Amino acid sequence: MSAHSDLVADWEGRVRGMLAGAGRAEMAGWGMRVLGEGQENVAVLVGDAYVVRLPKDADGAEGVAREGRLLAELAGSLRLAVPRYEFTAPNPLGPGECCVYRVVPGEVLPEREWLARGMLDDETVARTIAEFIEGVHAFPADRAREFGVPERDMRAEFAARLELIRAQVIPLLPAADGPELAARWEKYLGEERNFEYSPVLMHGDVSLDHLLVTGNRITGVIDFGDVQIGDPDYDLSYLWPDAGPEFVRRVQHWRGRPLDEQLIGKLDFWAVADAAIDVLYAIERGMPEFRDVSVKQVRSMLARFGYHAGSV
Repeated sequence: MSAHSDLVADWEGRVRGMLAGAGRAEMAGWGMRVLGEGQENVAVLVGDAYVVRLPKDADGAEGVAREGRLLAELAGSLRLAVPRYEFTAPNPLGPGECCVYRVVPGEVLPEREWLARGMLDDETVARTIAEFIEGVHAFPADRAREFGVPERDMRAEFAARLELIRAQVIPLLPAADGPELAARWEKYLGEERNFEYSPVLMHGDVSLDHLLVTGNRITGVIDFGDVQIGDPDYDLSYLWPDAGPEFVRRVQHWRGRPLDEQLIGKLDFWAVADAAIDVLYAIERGMPEFRDVSVKQVRSMLARFGYHAGSV
């Protein structure tokens, strides 16, 4: 999902007040800056040692609460560092509670820097991501359900959105793109094999901007707010457009799994569908600029991963 900005003007004062109210007066006096922002949360760096993650809506608040419960147990089974909450407090920017945790080692790199450092051609990087994905998937799904992790019915979810796509997204696309988007949606839903999987715990948002890097190595993973139970293939869906098909092929190699035509078809569809769902999100929340950017992204993803784009 793409980020958008609607932070309140006095966000810094509110965060300082939250920290003081939580008995962390010394932290309230440290410097602050926004680290990153998504559709549901904003992350603020406090000093150089702590991150405050603040939900922007009810979905974000639910995600933060769920993430804290899960990570306390999941972190011990992963080799990479992940956030470990030190405390939570009433959210000064919206509903629910915000969380505070020590900075996870590493930095977020822009895609161009991943390329400049040769990391997308590095087998160690591909193996590290493969091991992380396998580690998350190995966590017992029943235990994750006990923590309140939701189970995602991919077929029902995408079927329910199809009529909205036809009514609200396709009219915004050029004549050639609209029918292709609908056809891709119908093909995904119509392939029975796409839904023949054993549900696992998924990170749900394994993307380059959630992988923290030190030098040329991945040292941490952040943003478990979209954690869910569902199709294990979905944890490749953001790497597919971000890092490219050849990199995903290497990740699959280290997982001991093929990148076959069926999986390619699913990943192509999810790349296009994610952009289309962003259009719906923007329309629902009255965000015309984000809507227009997302429409362009739908066209871009269709050009890269549509029927005419071929396969790797």
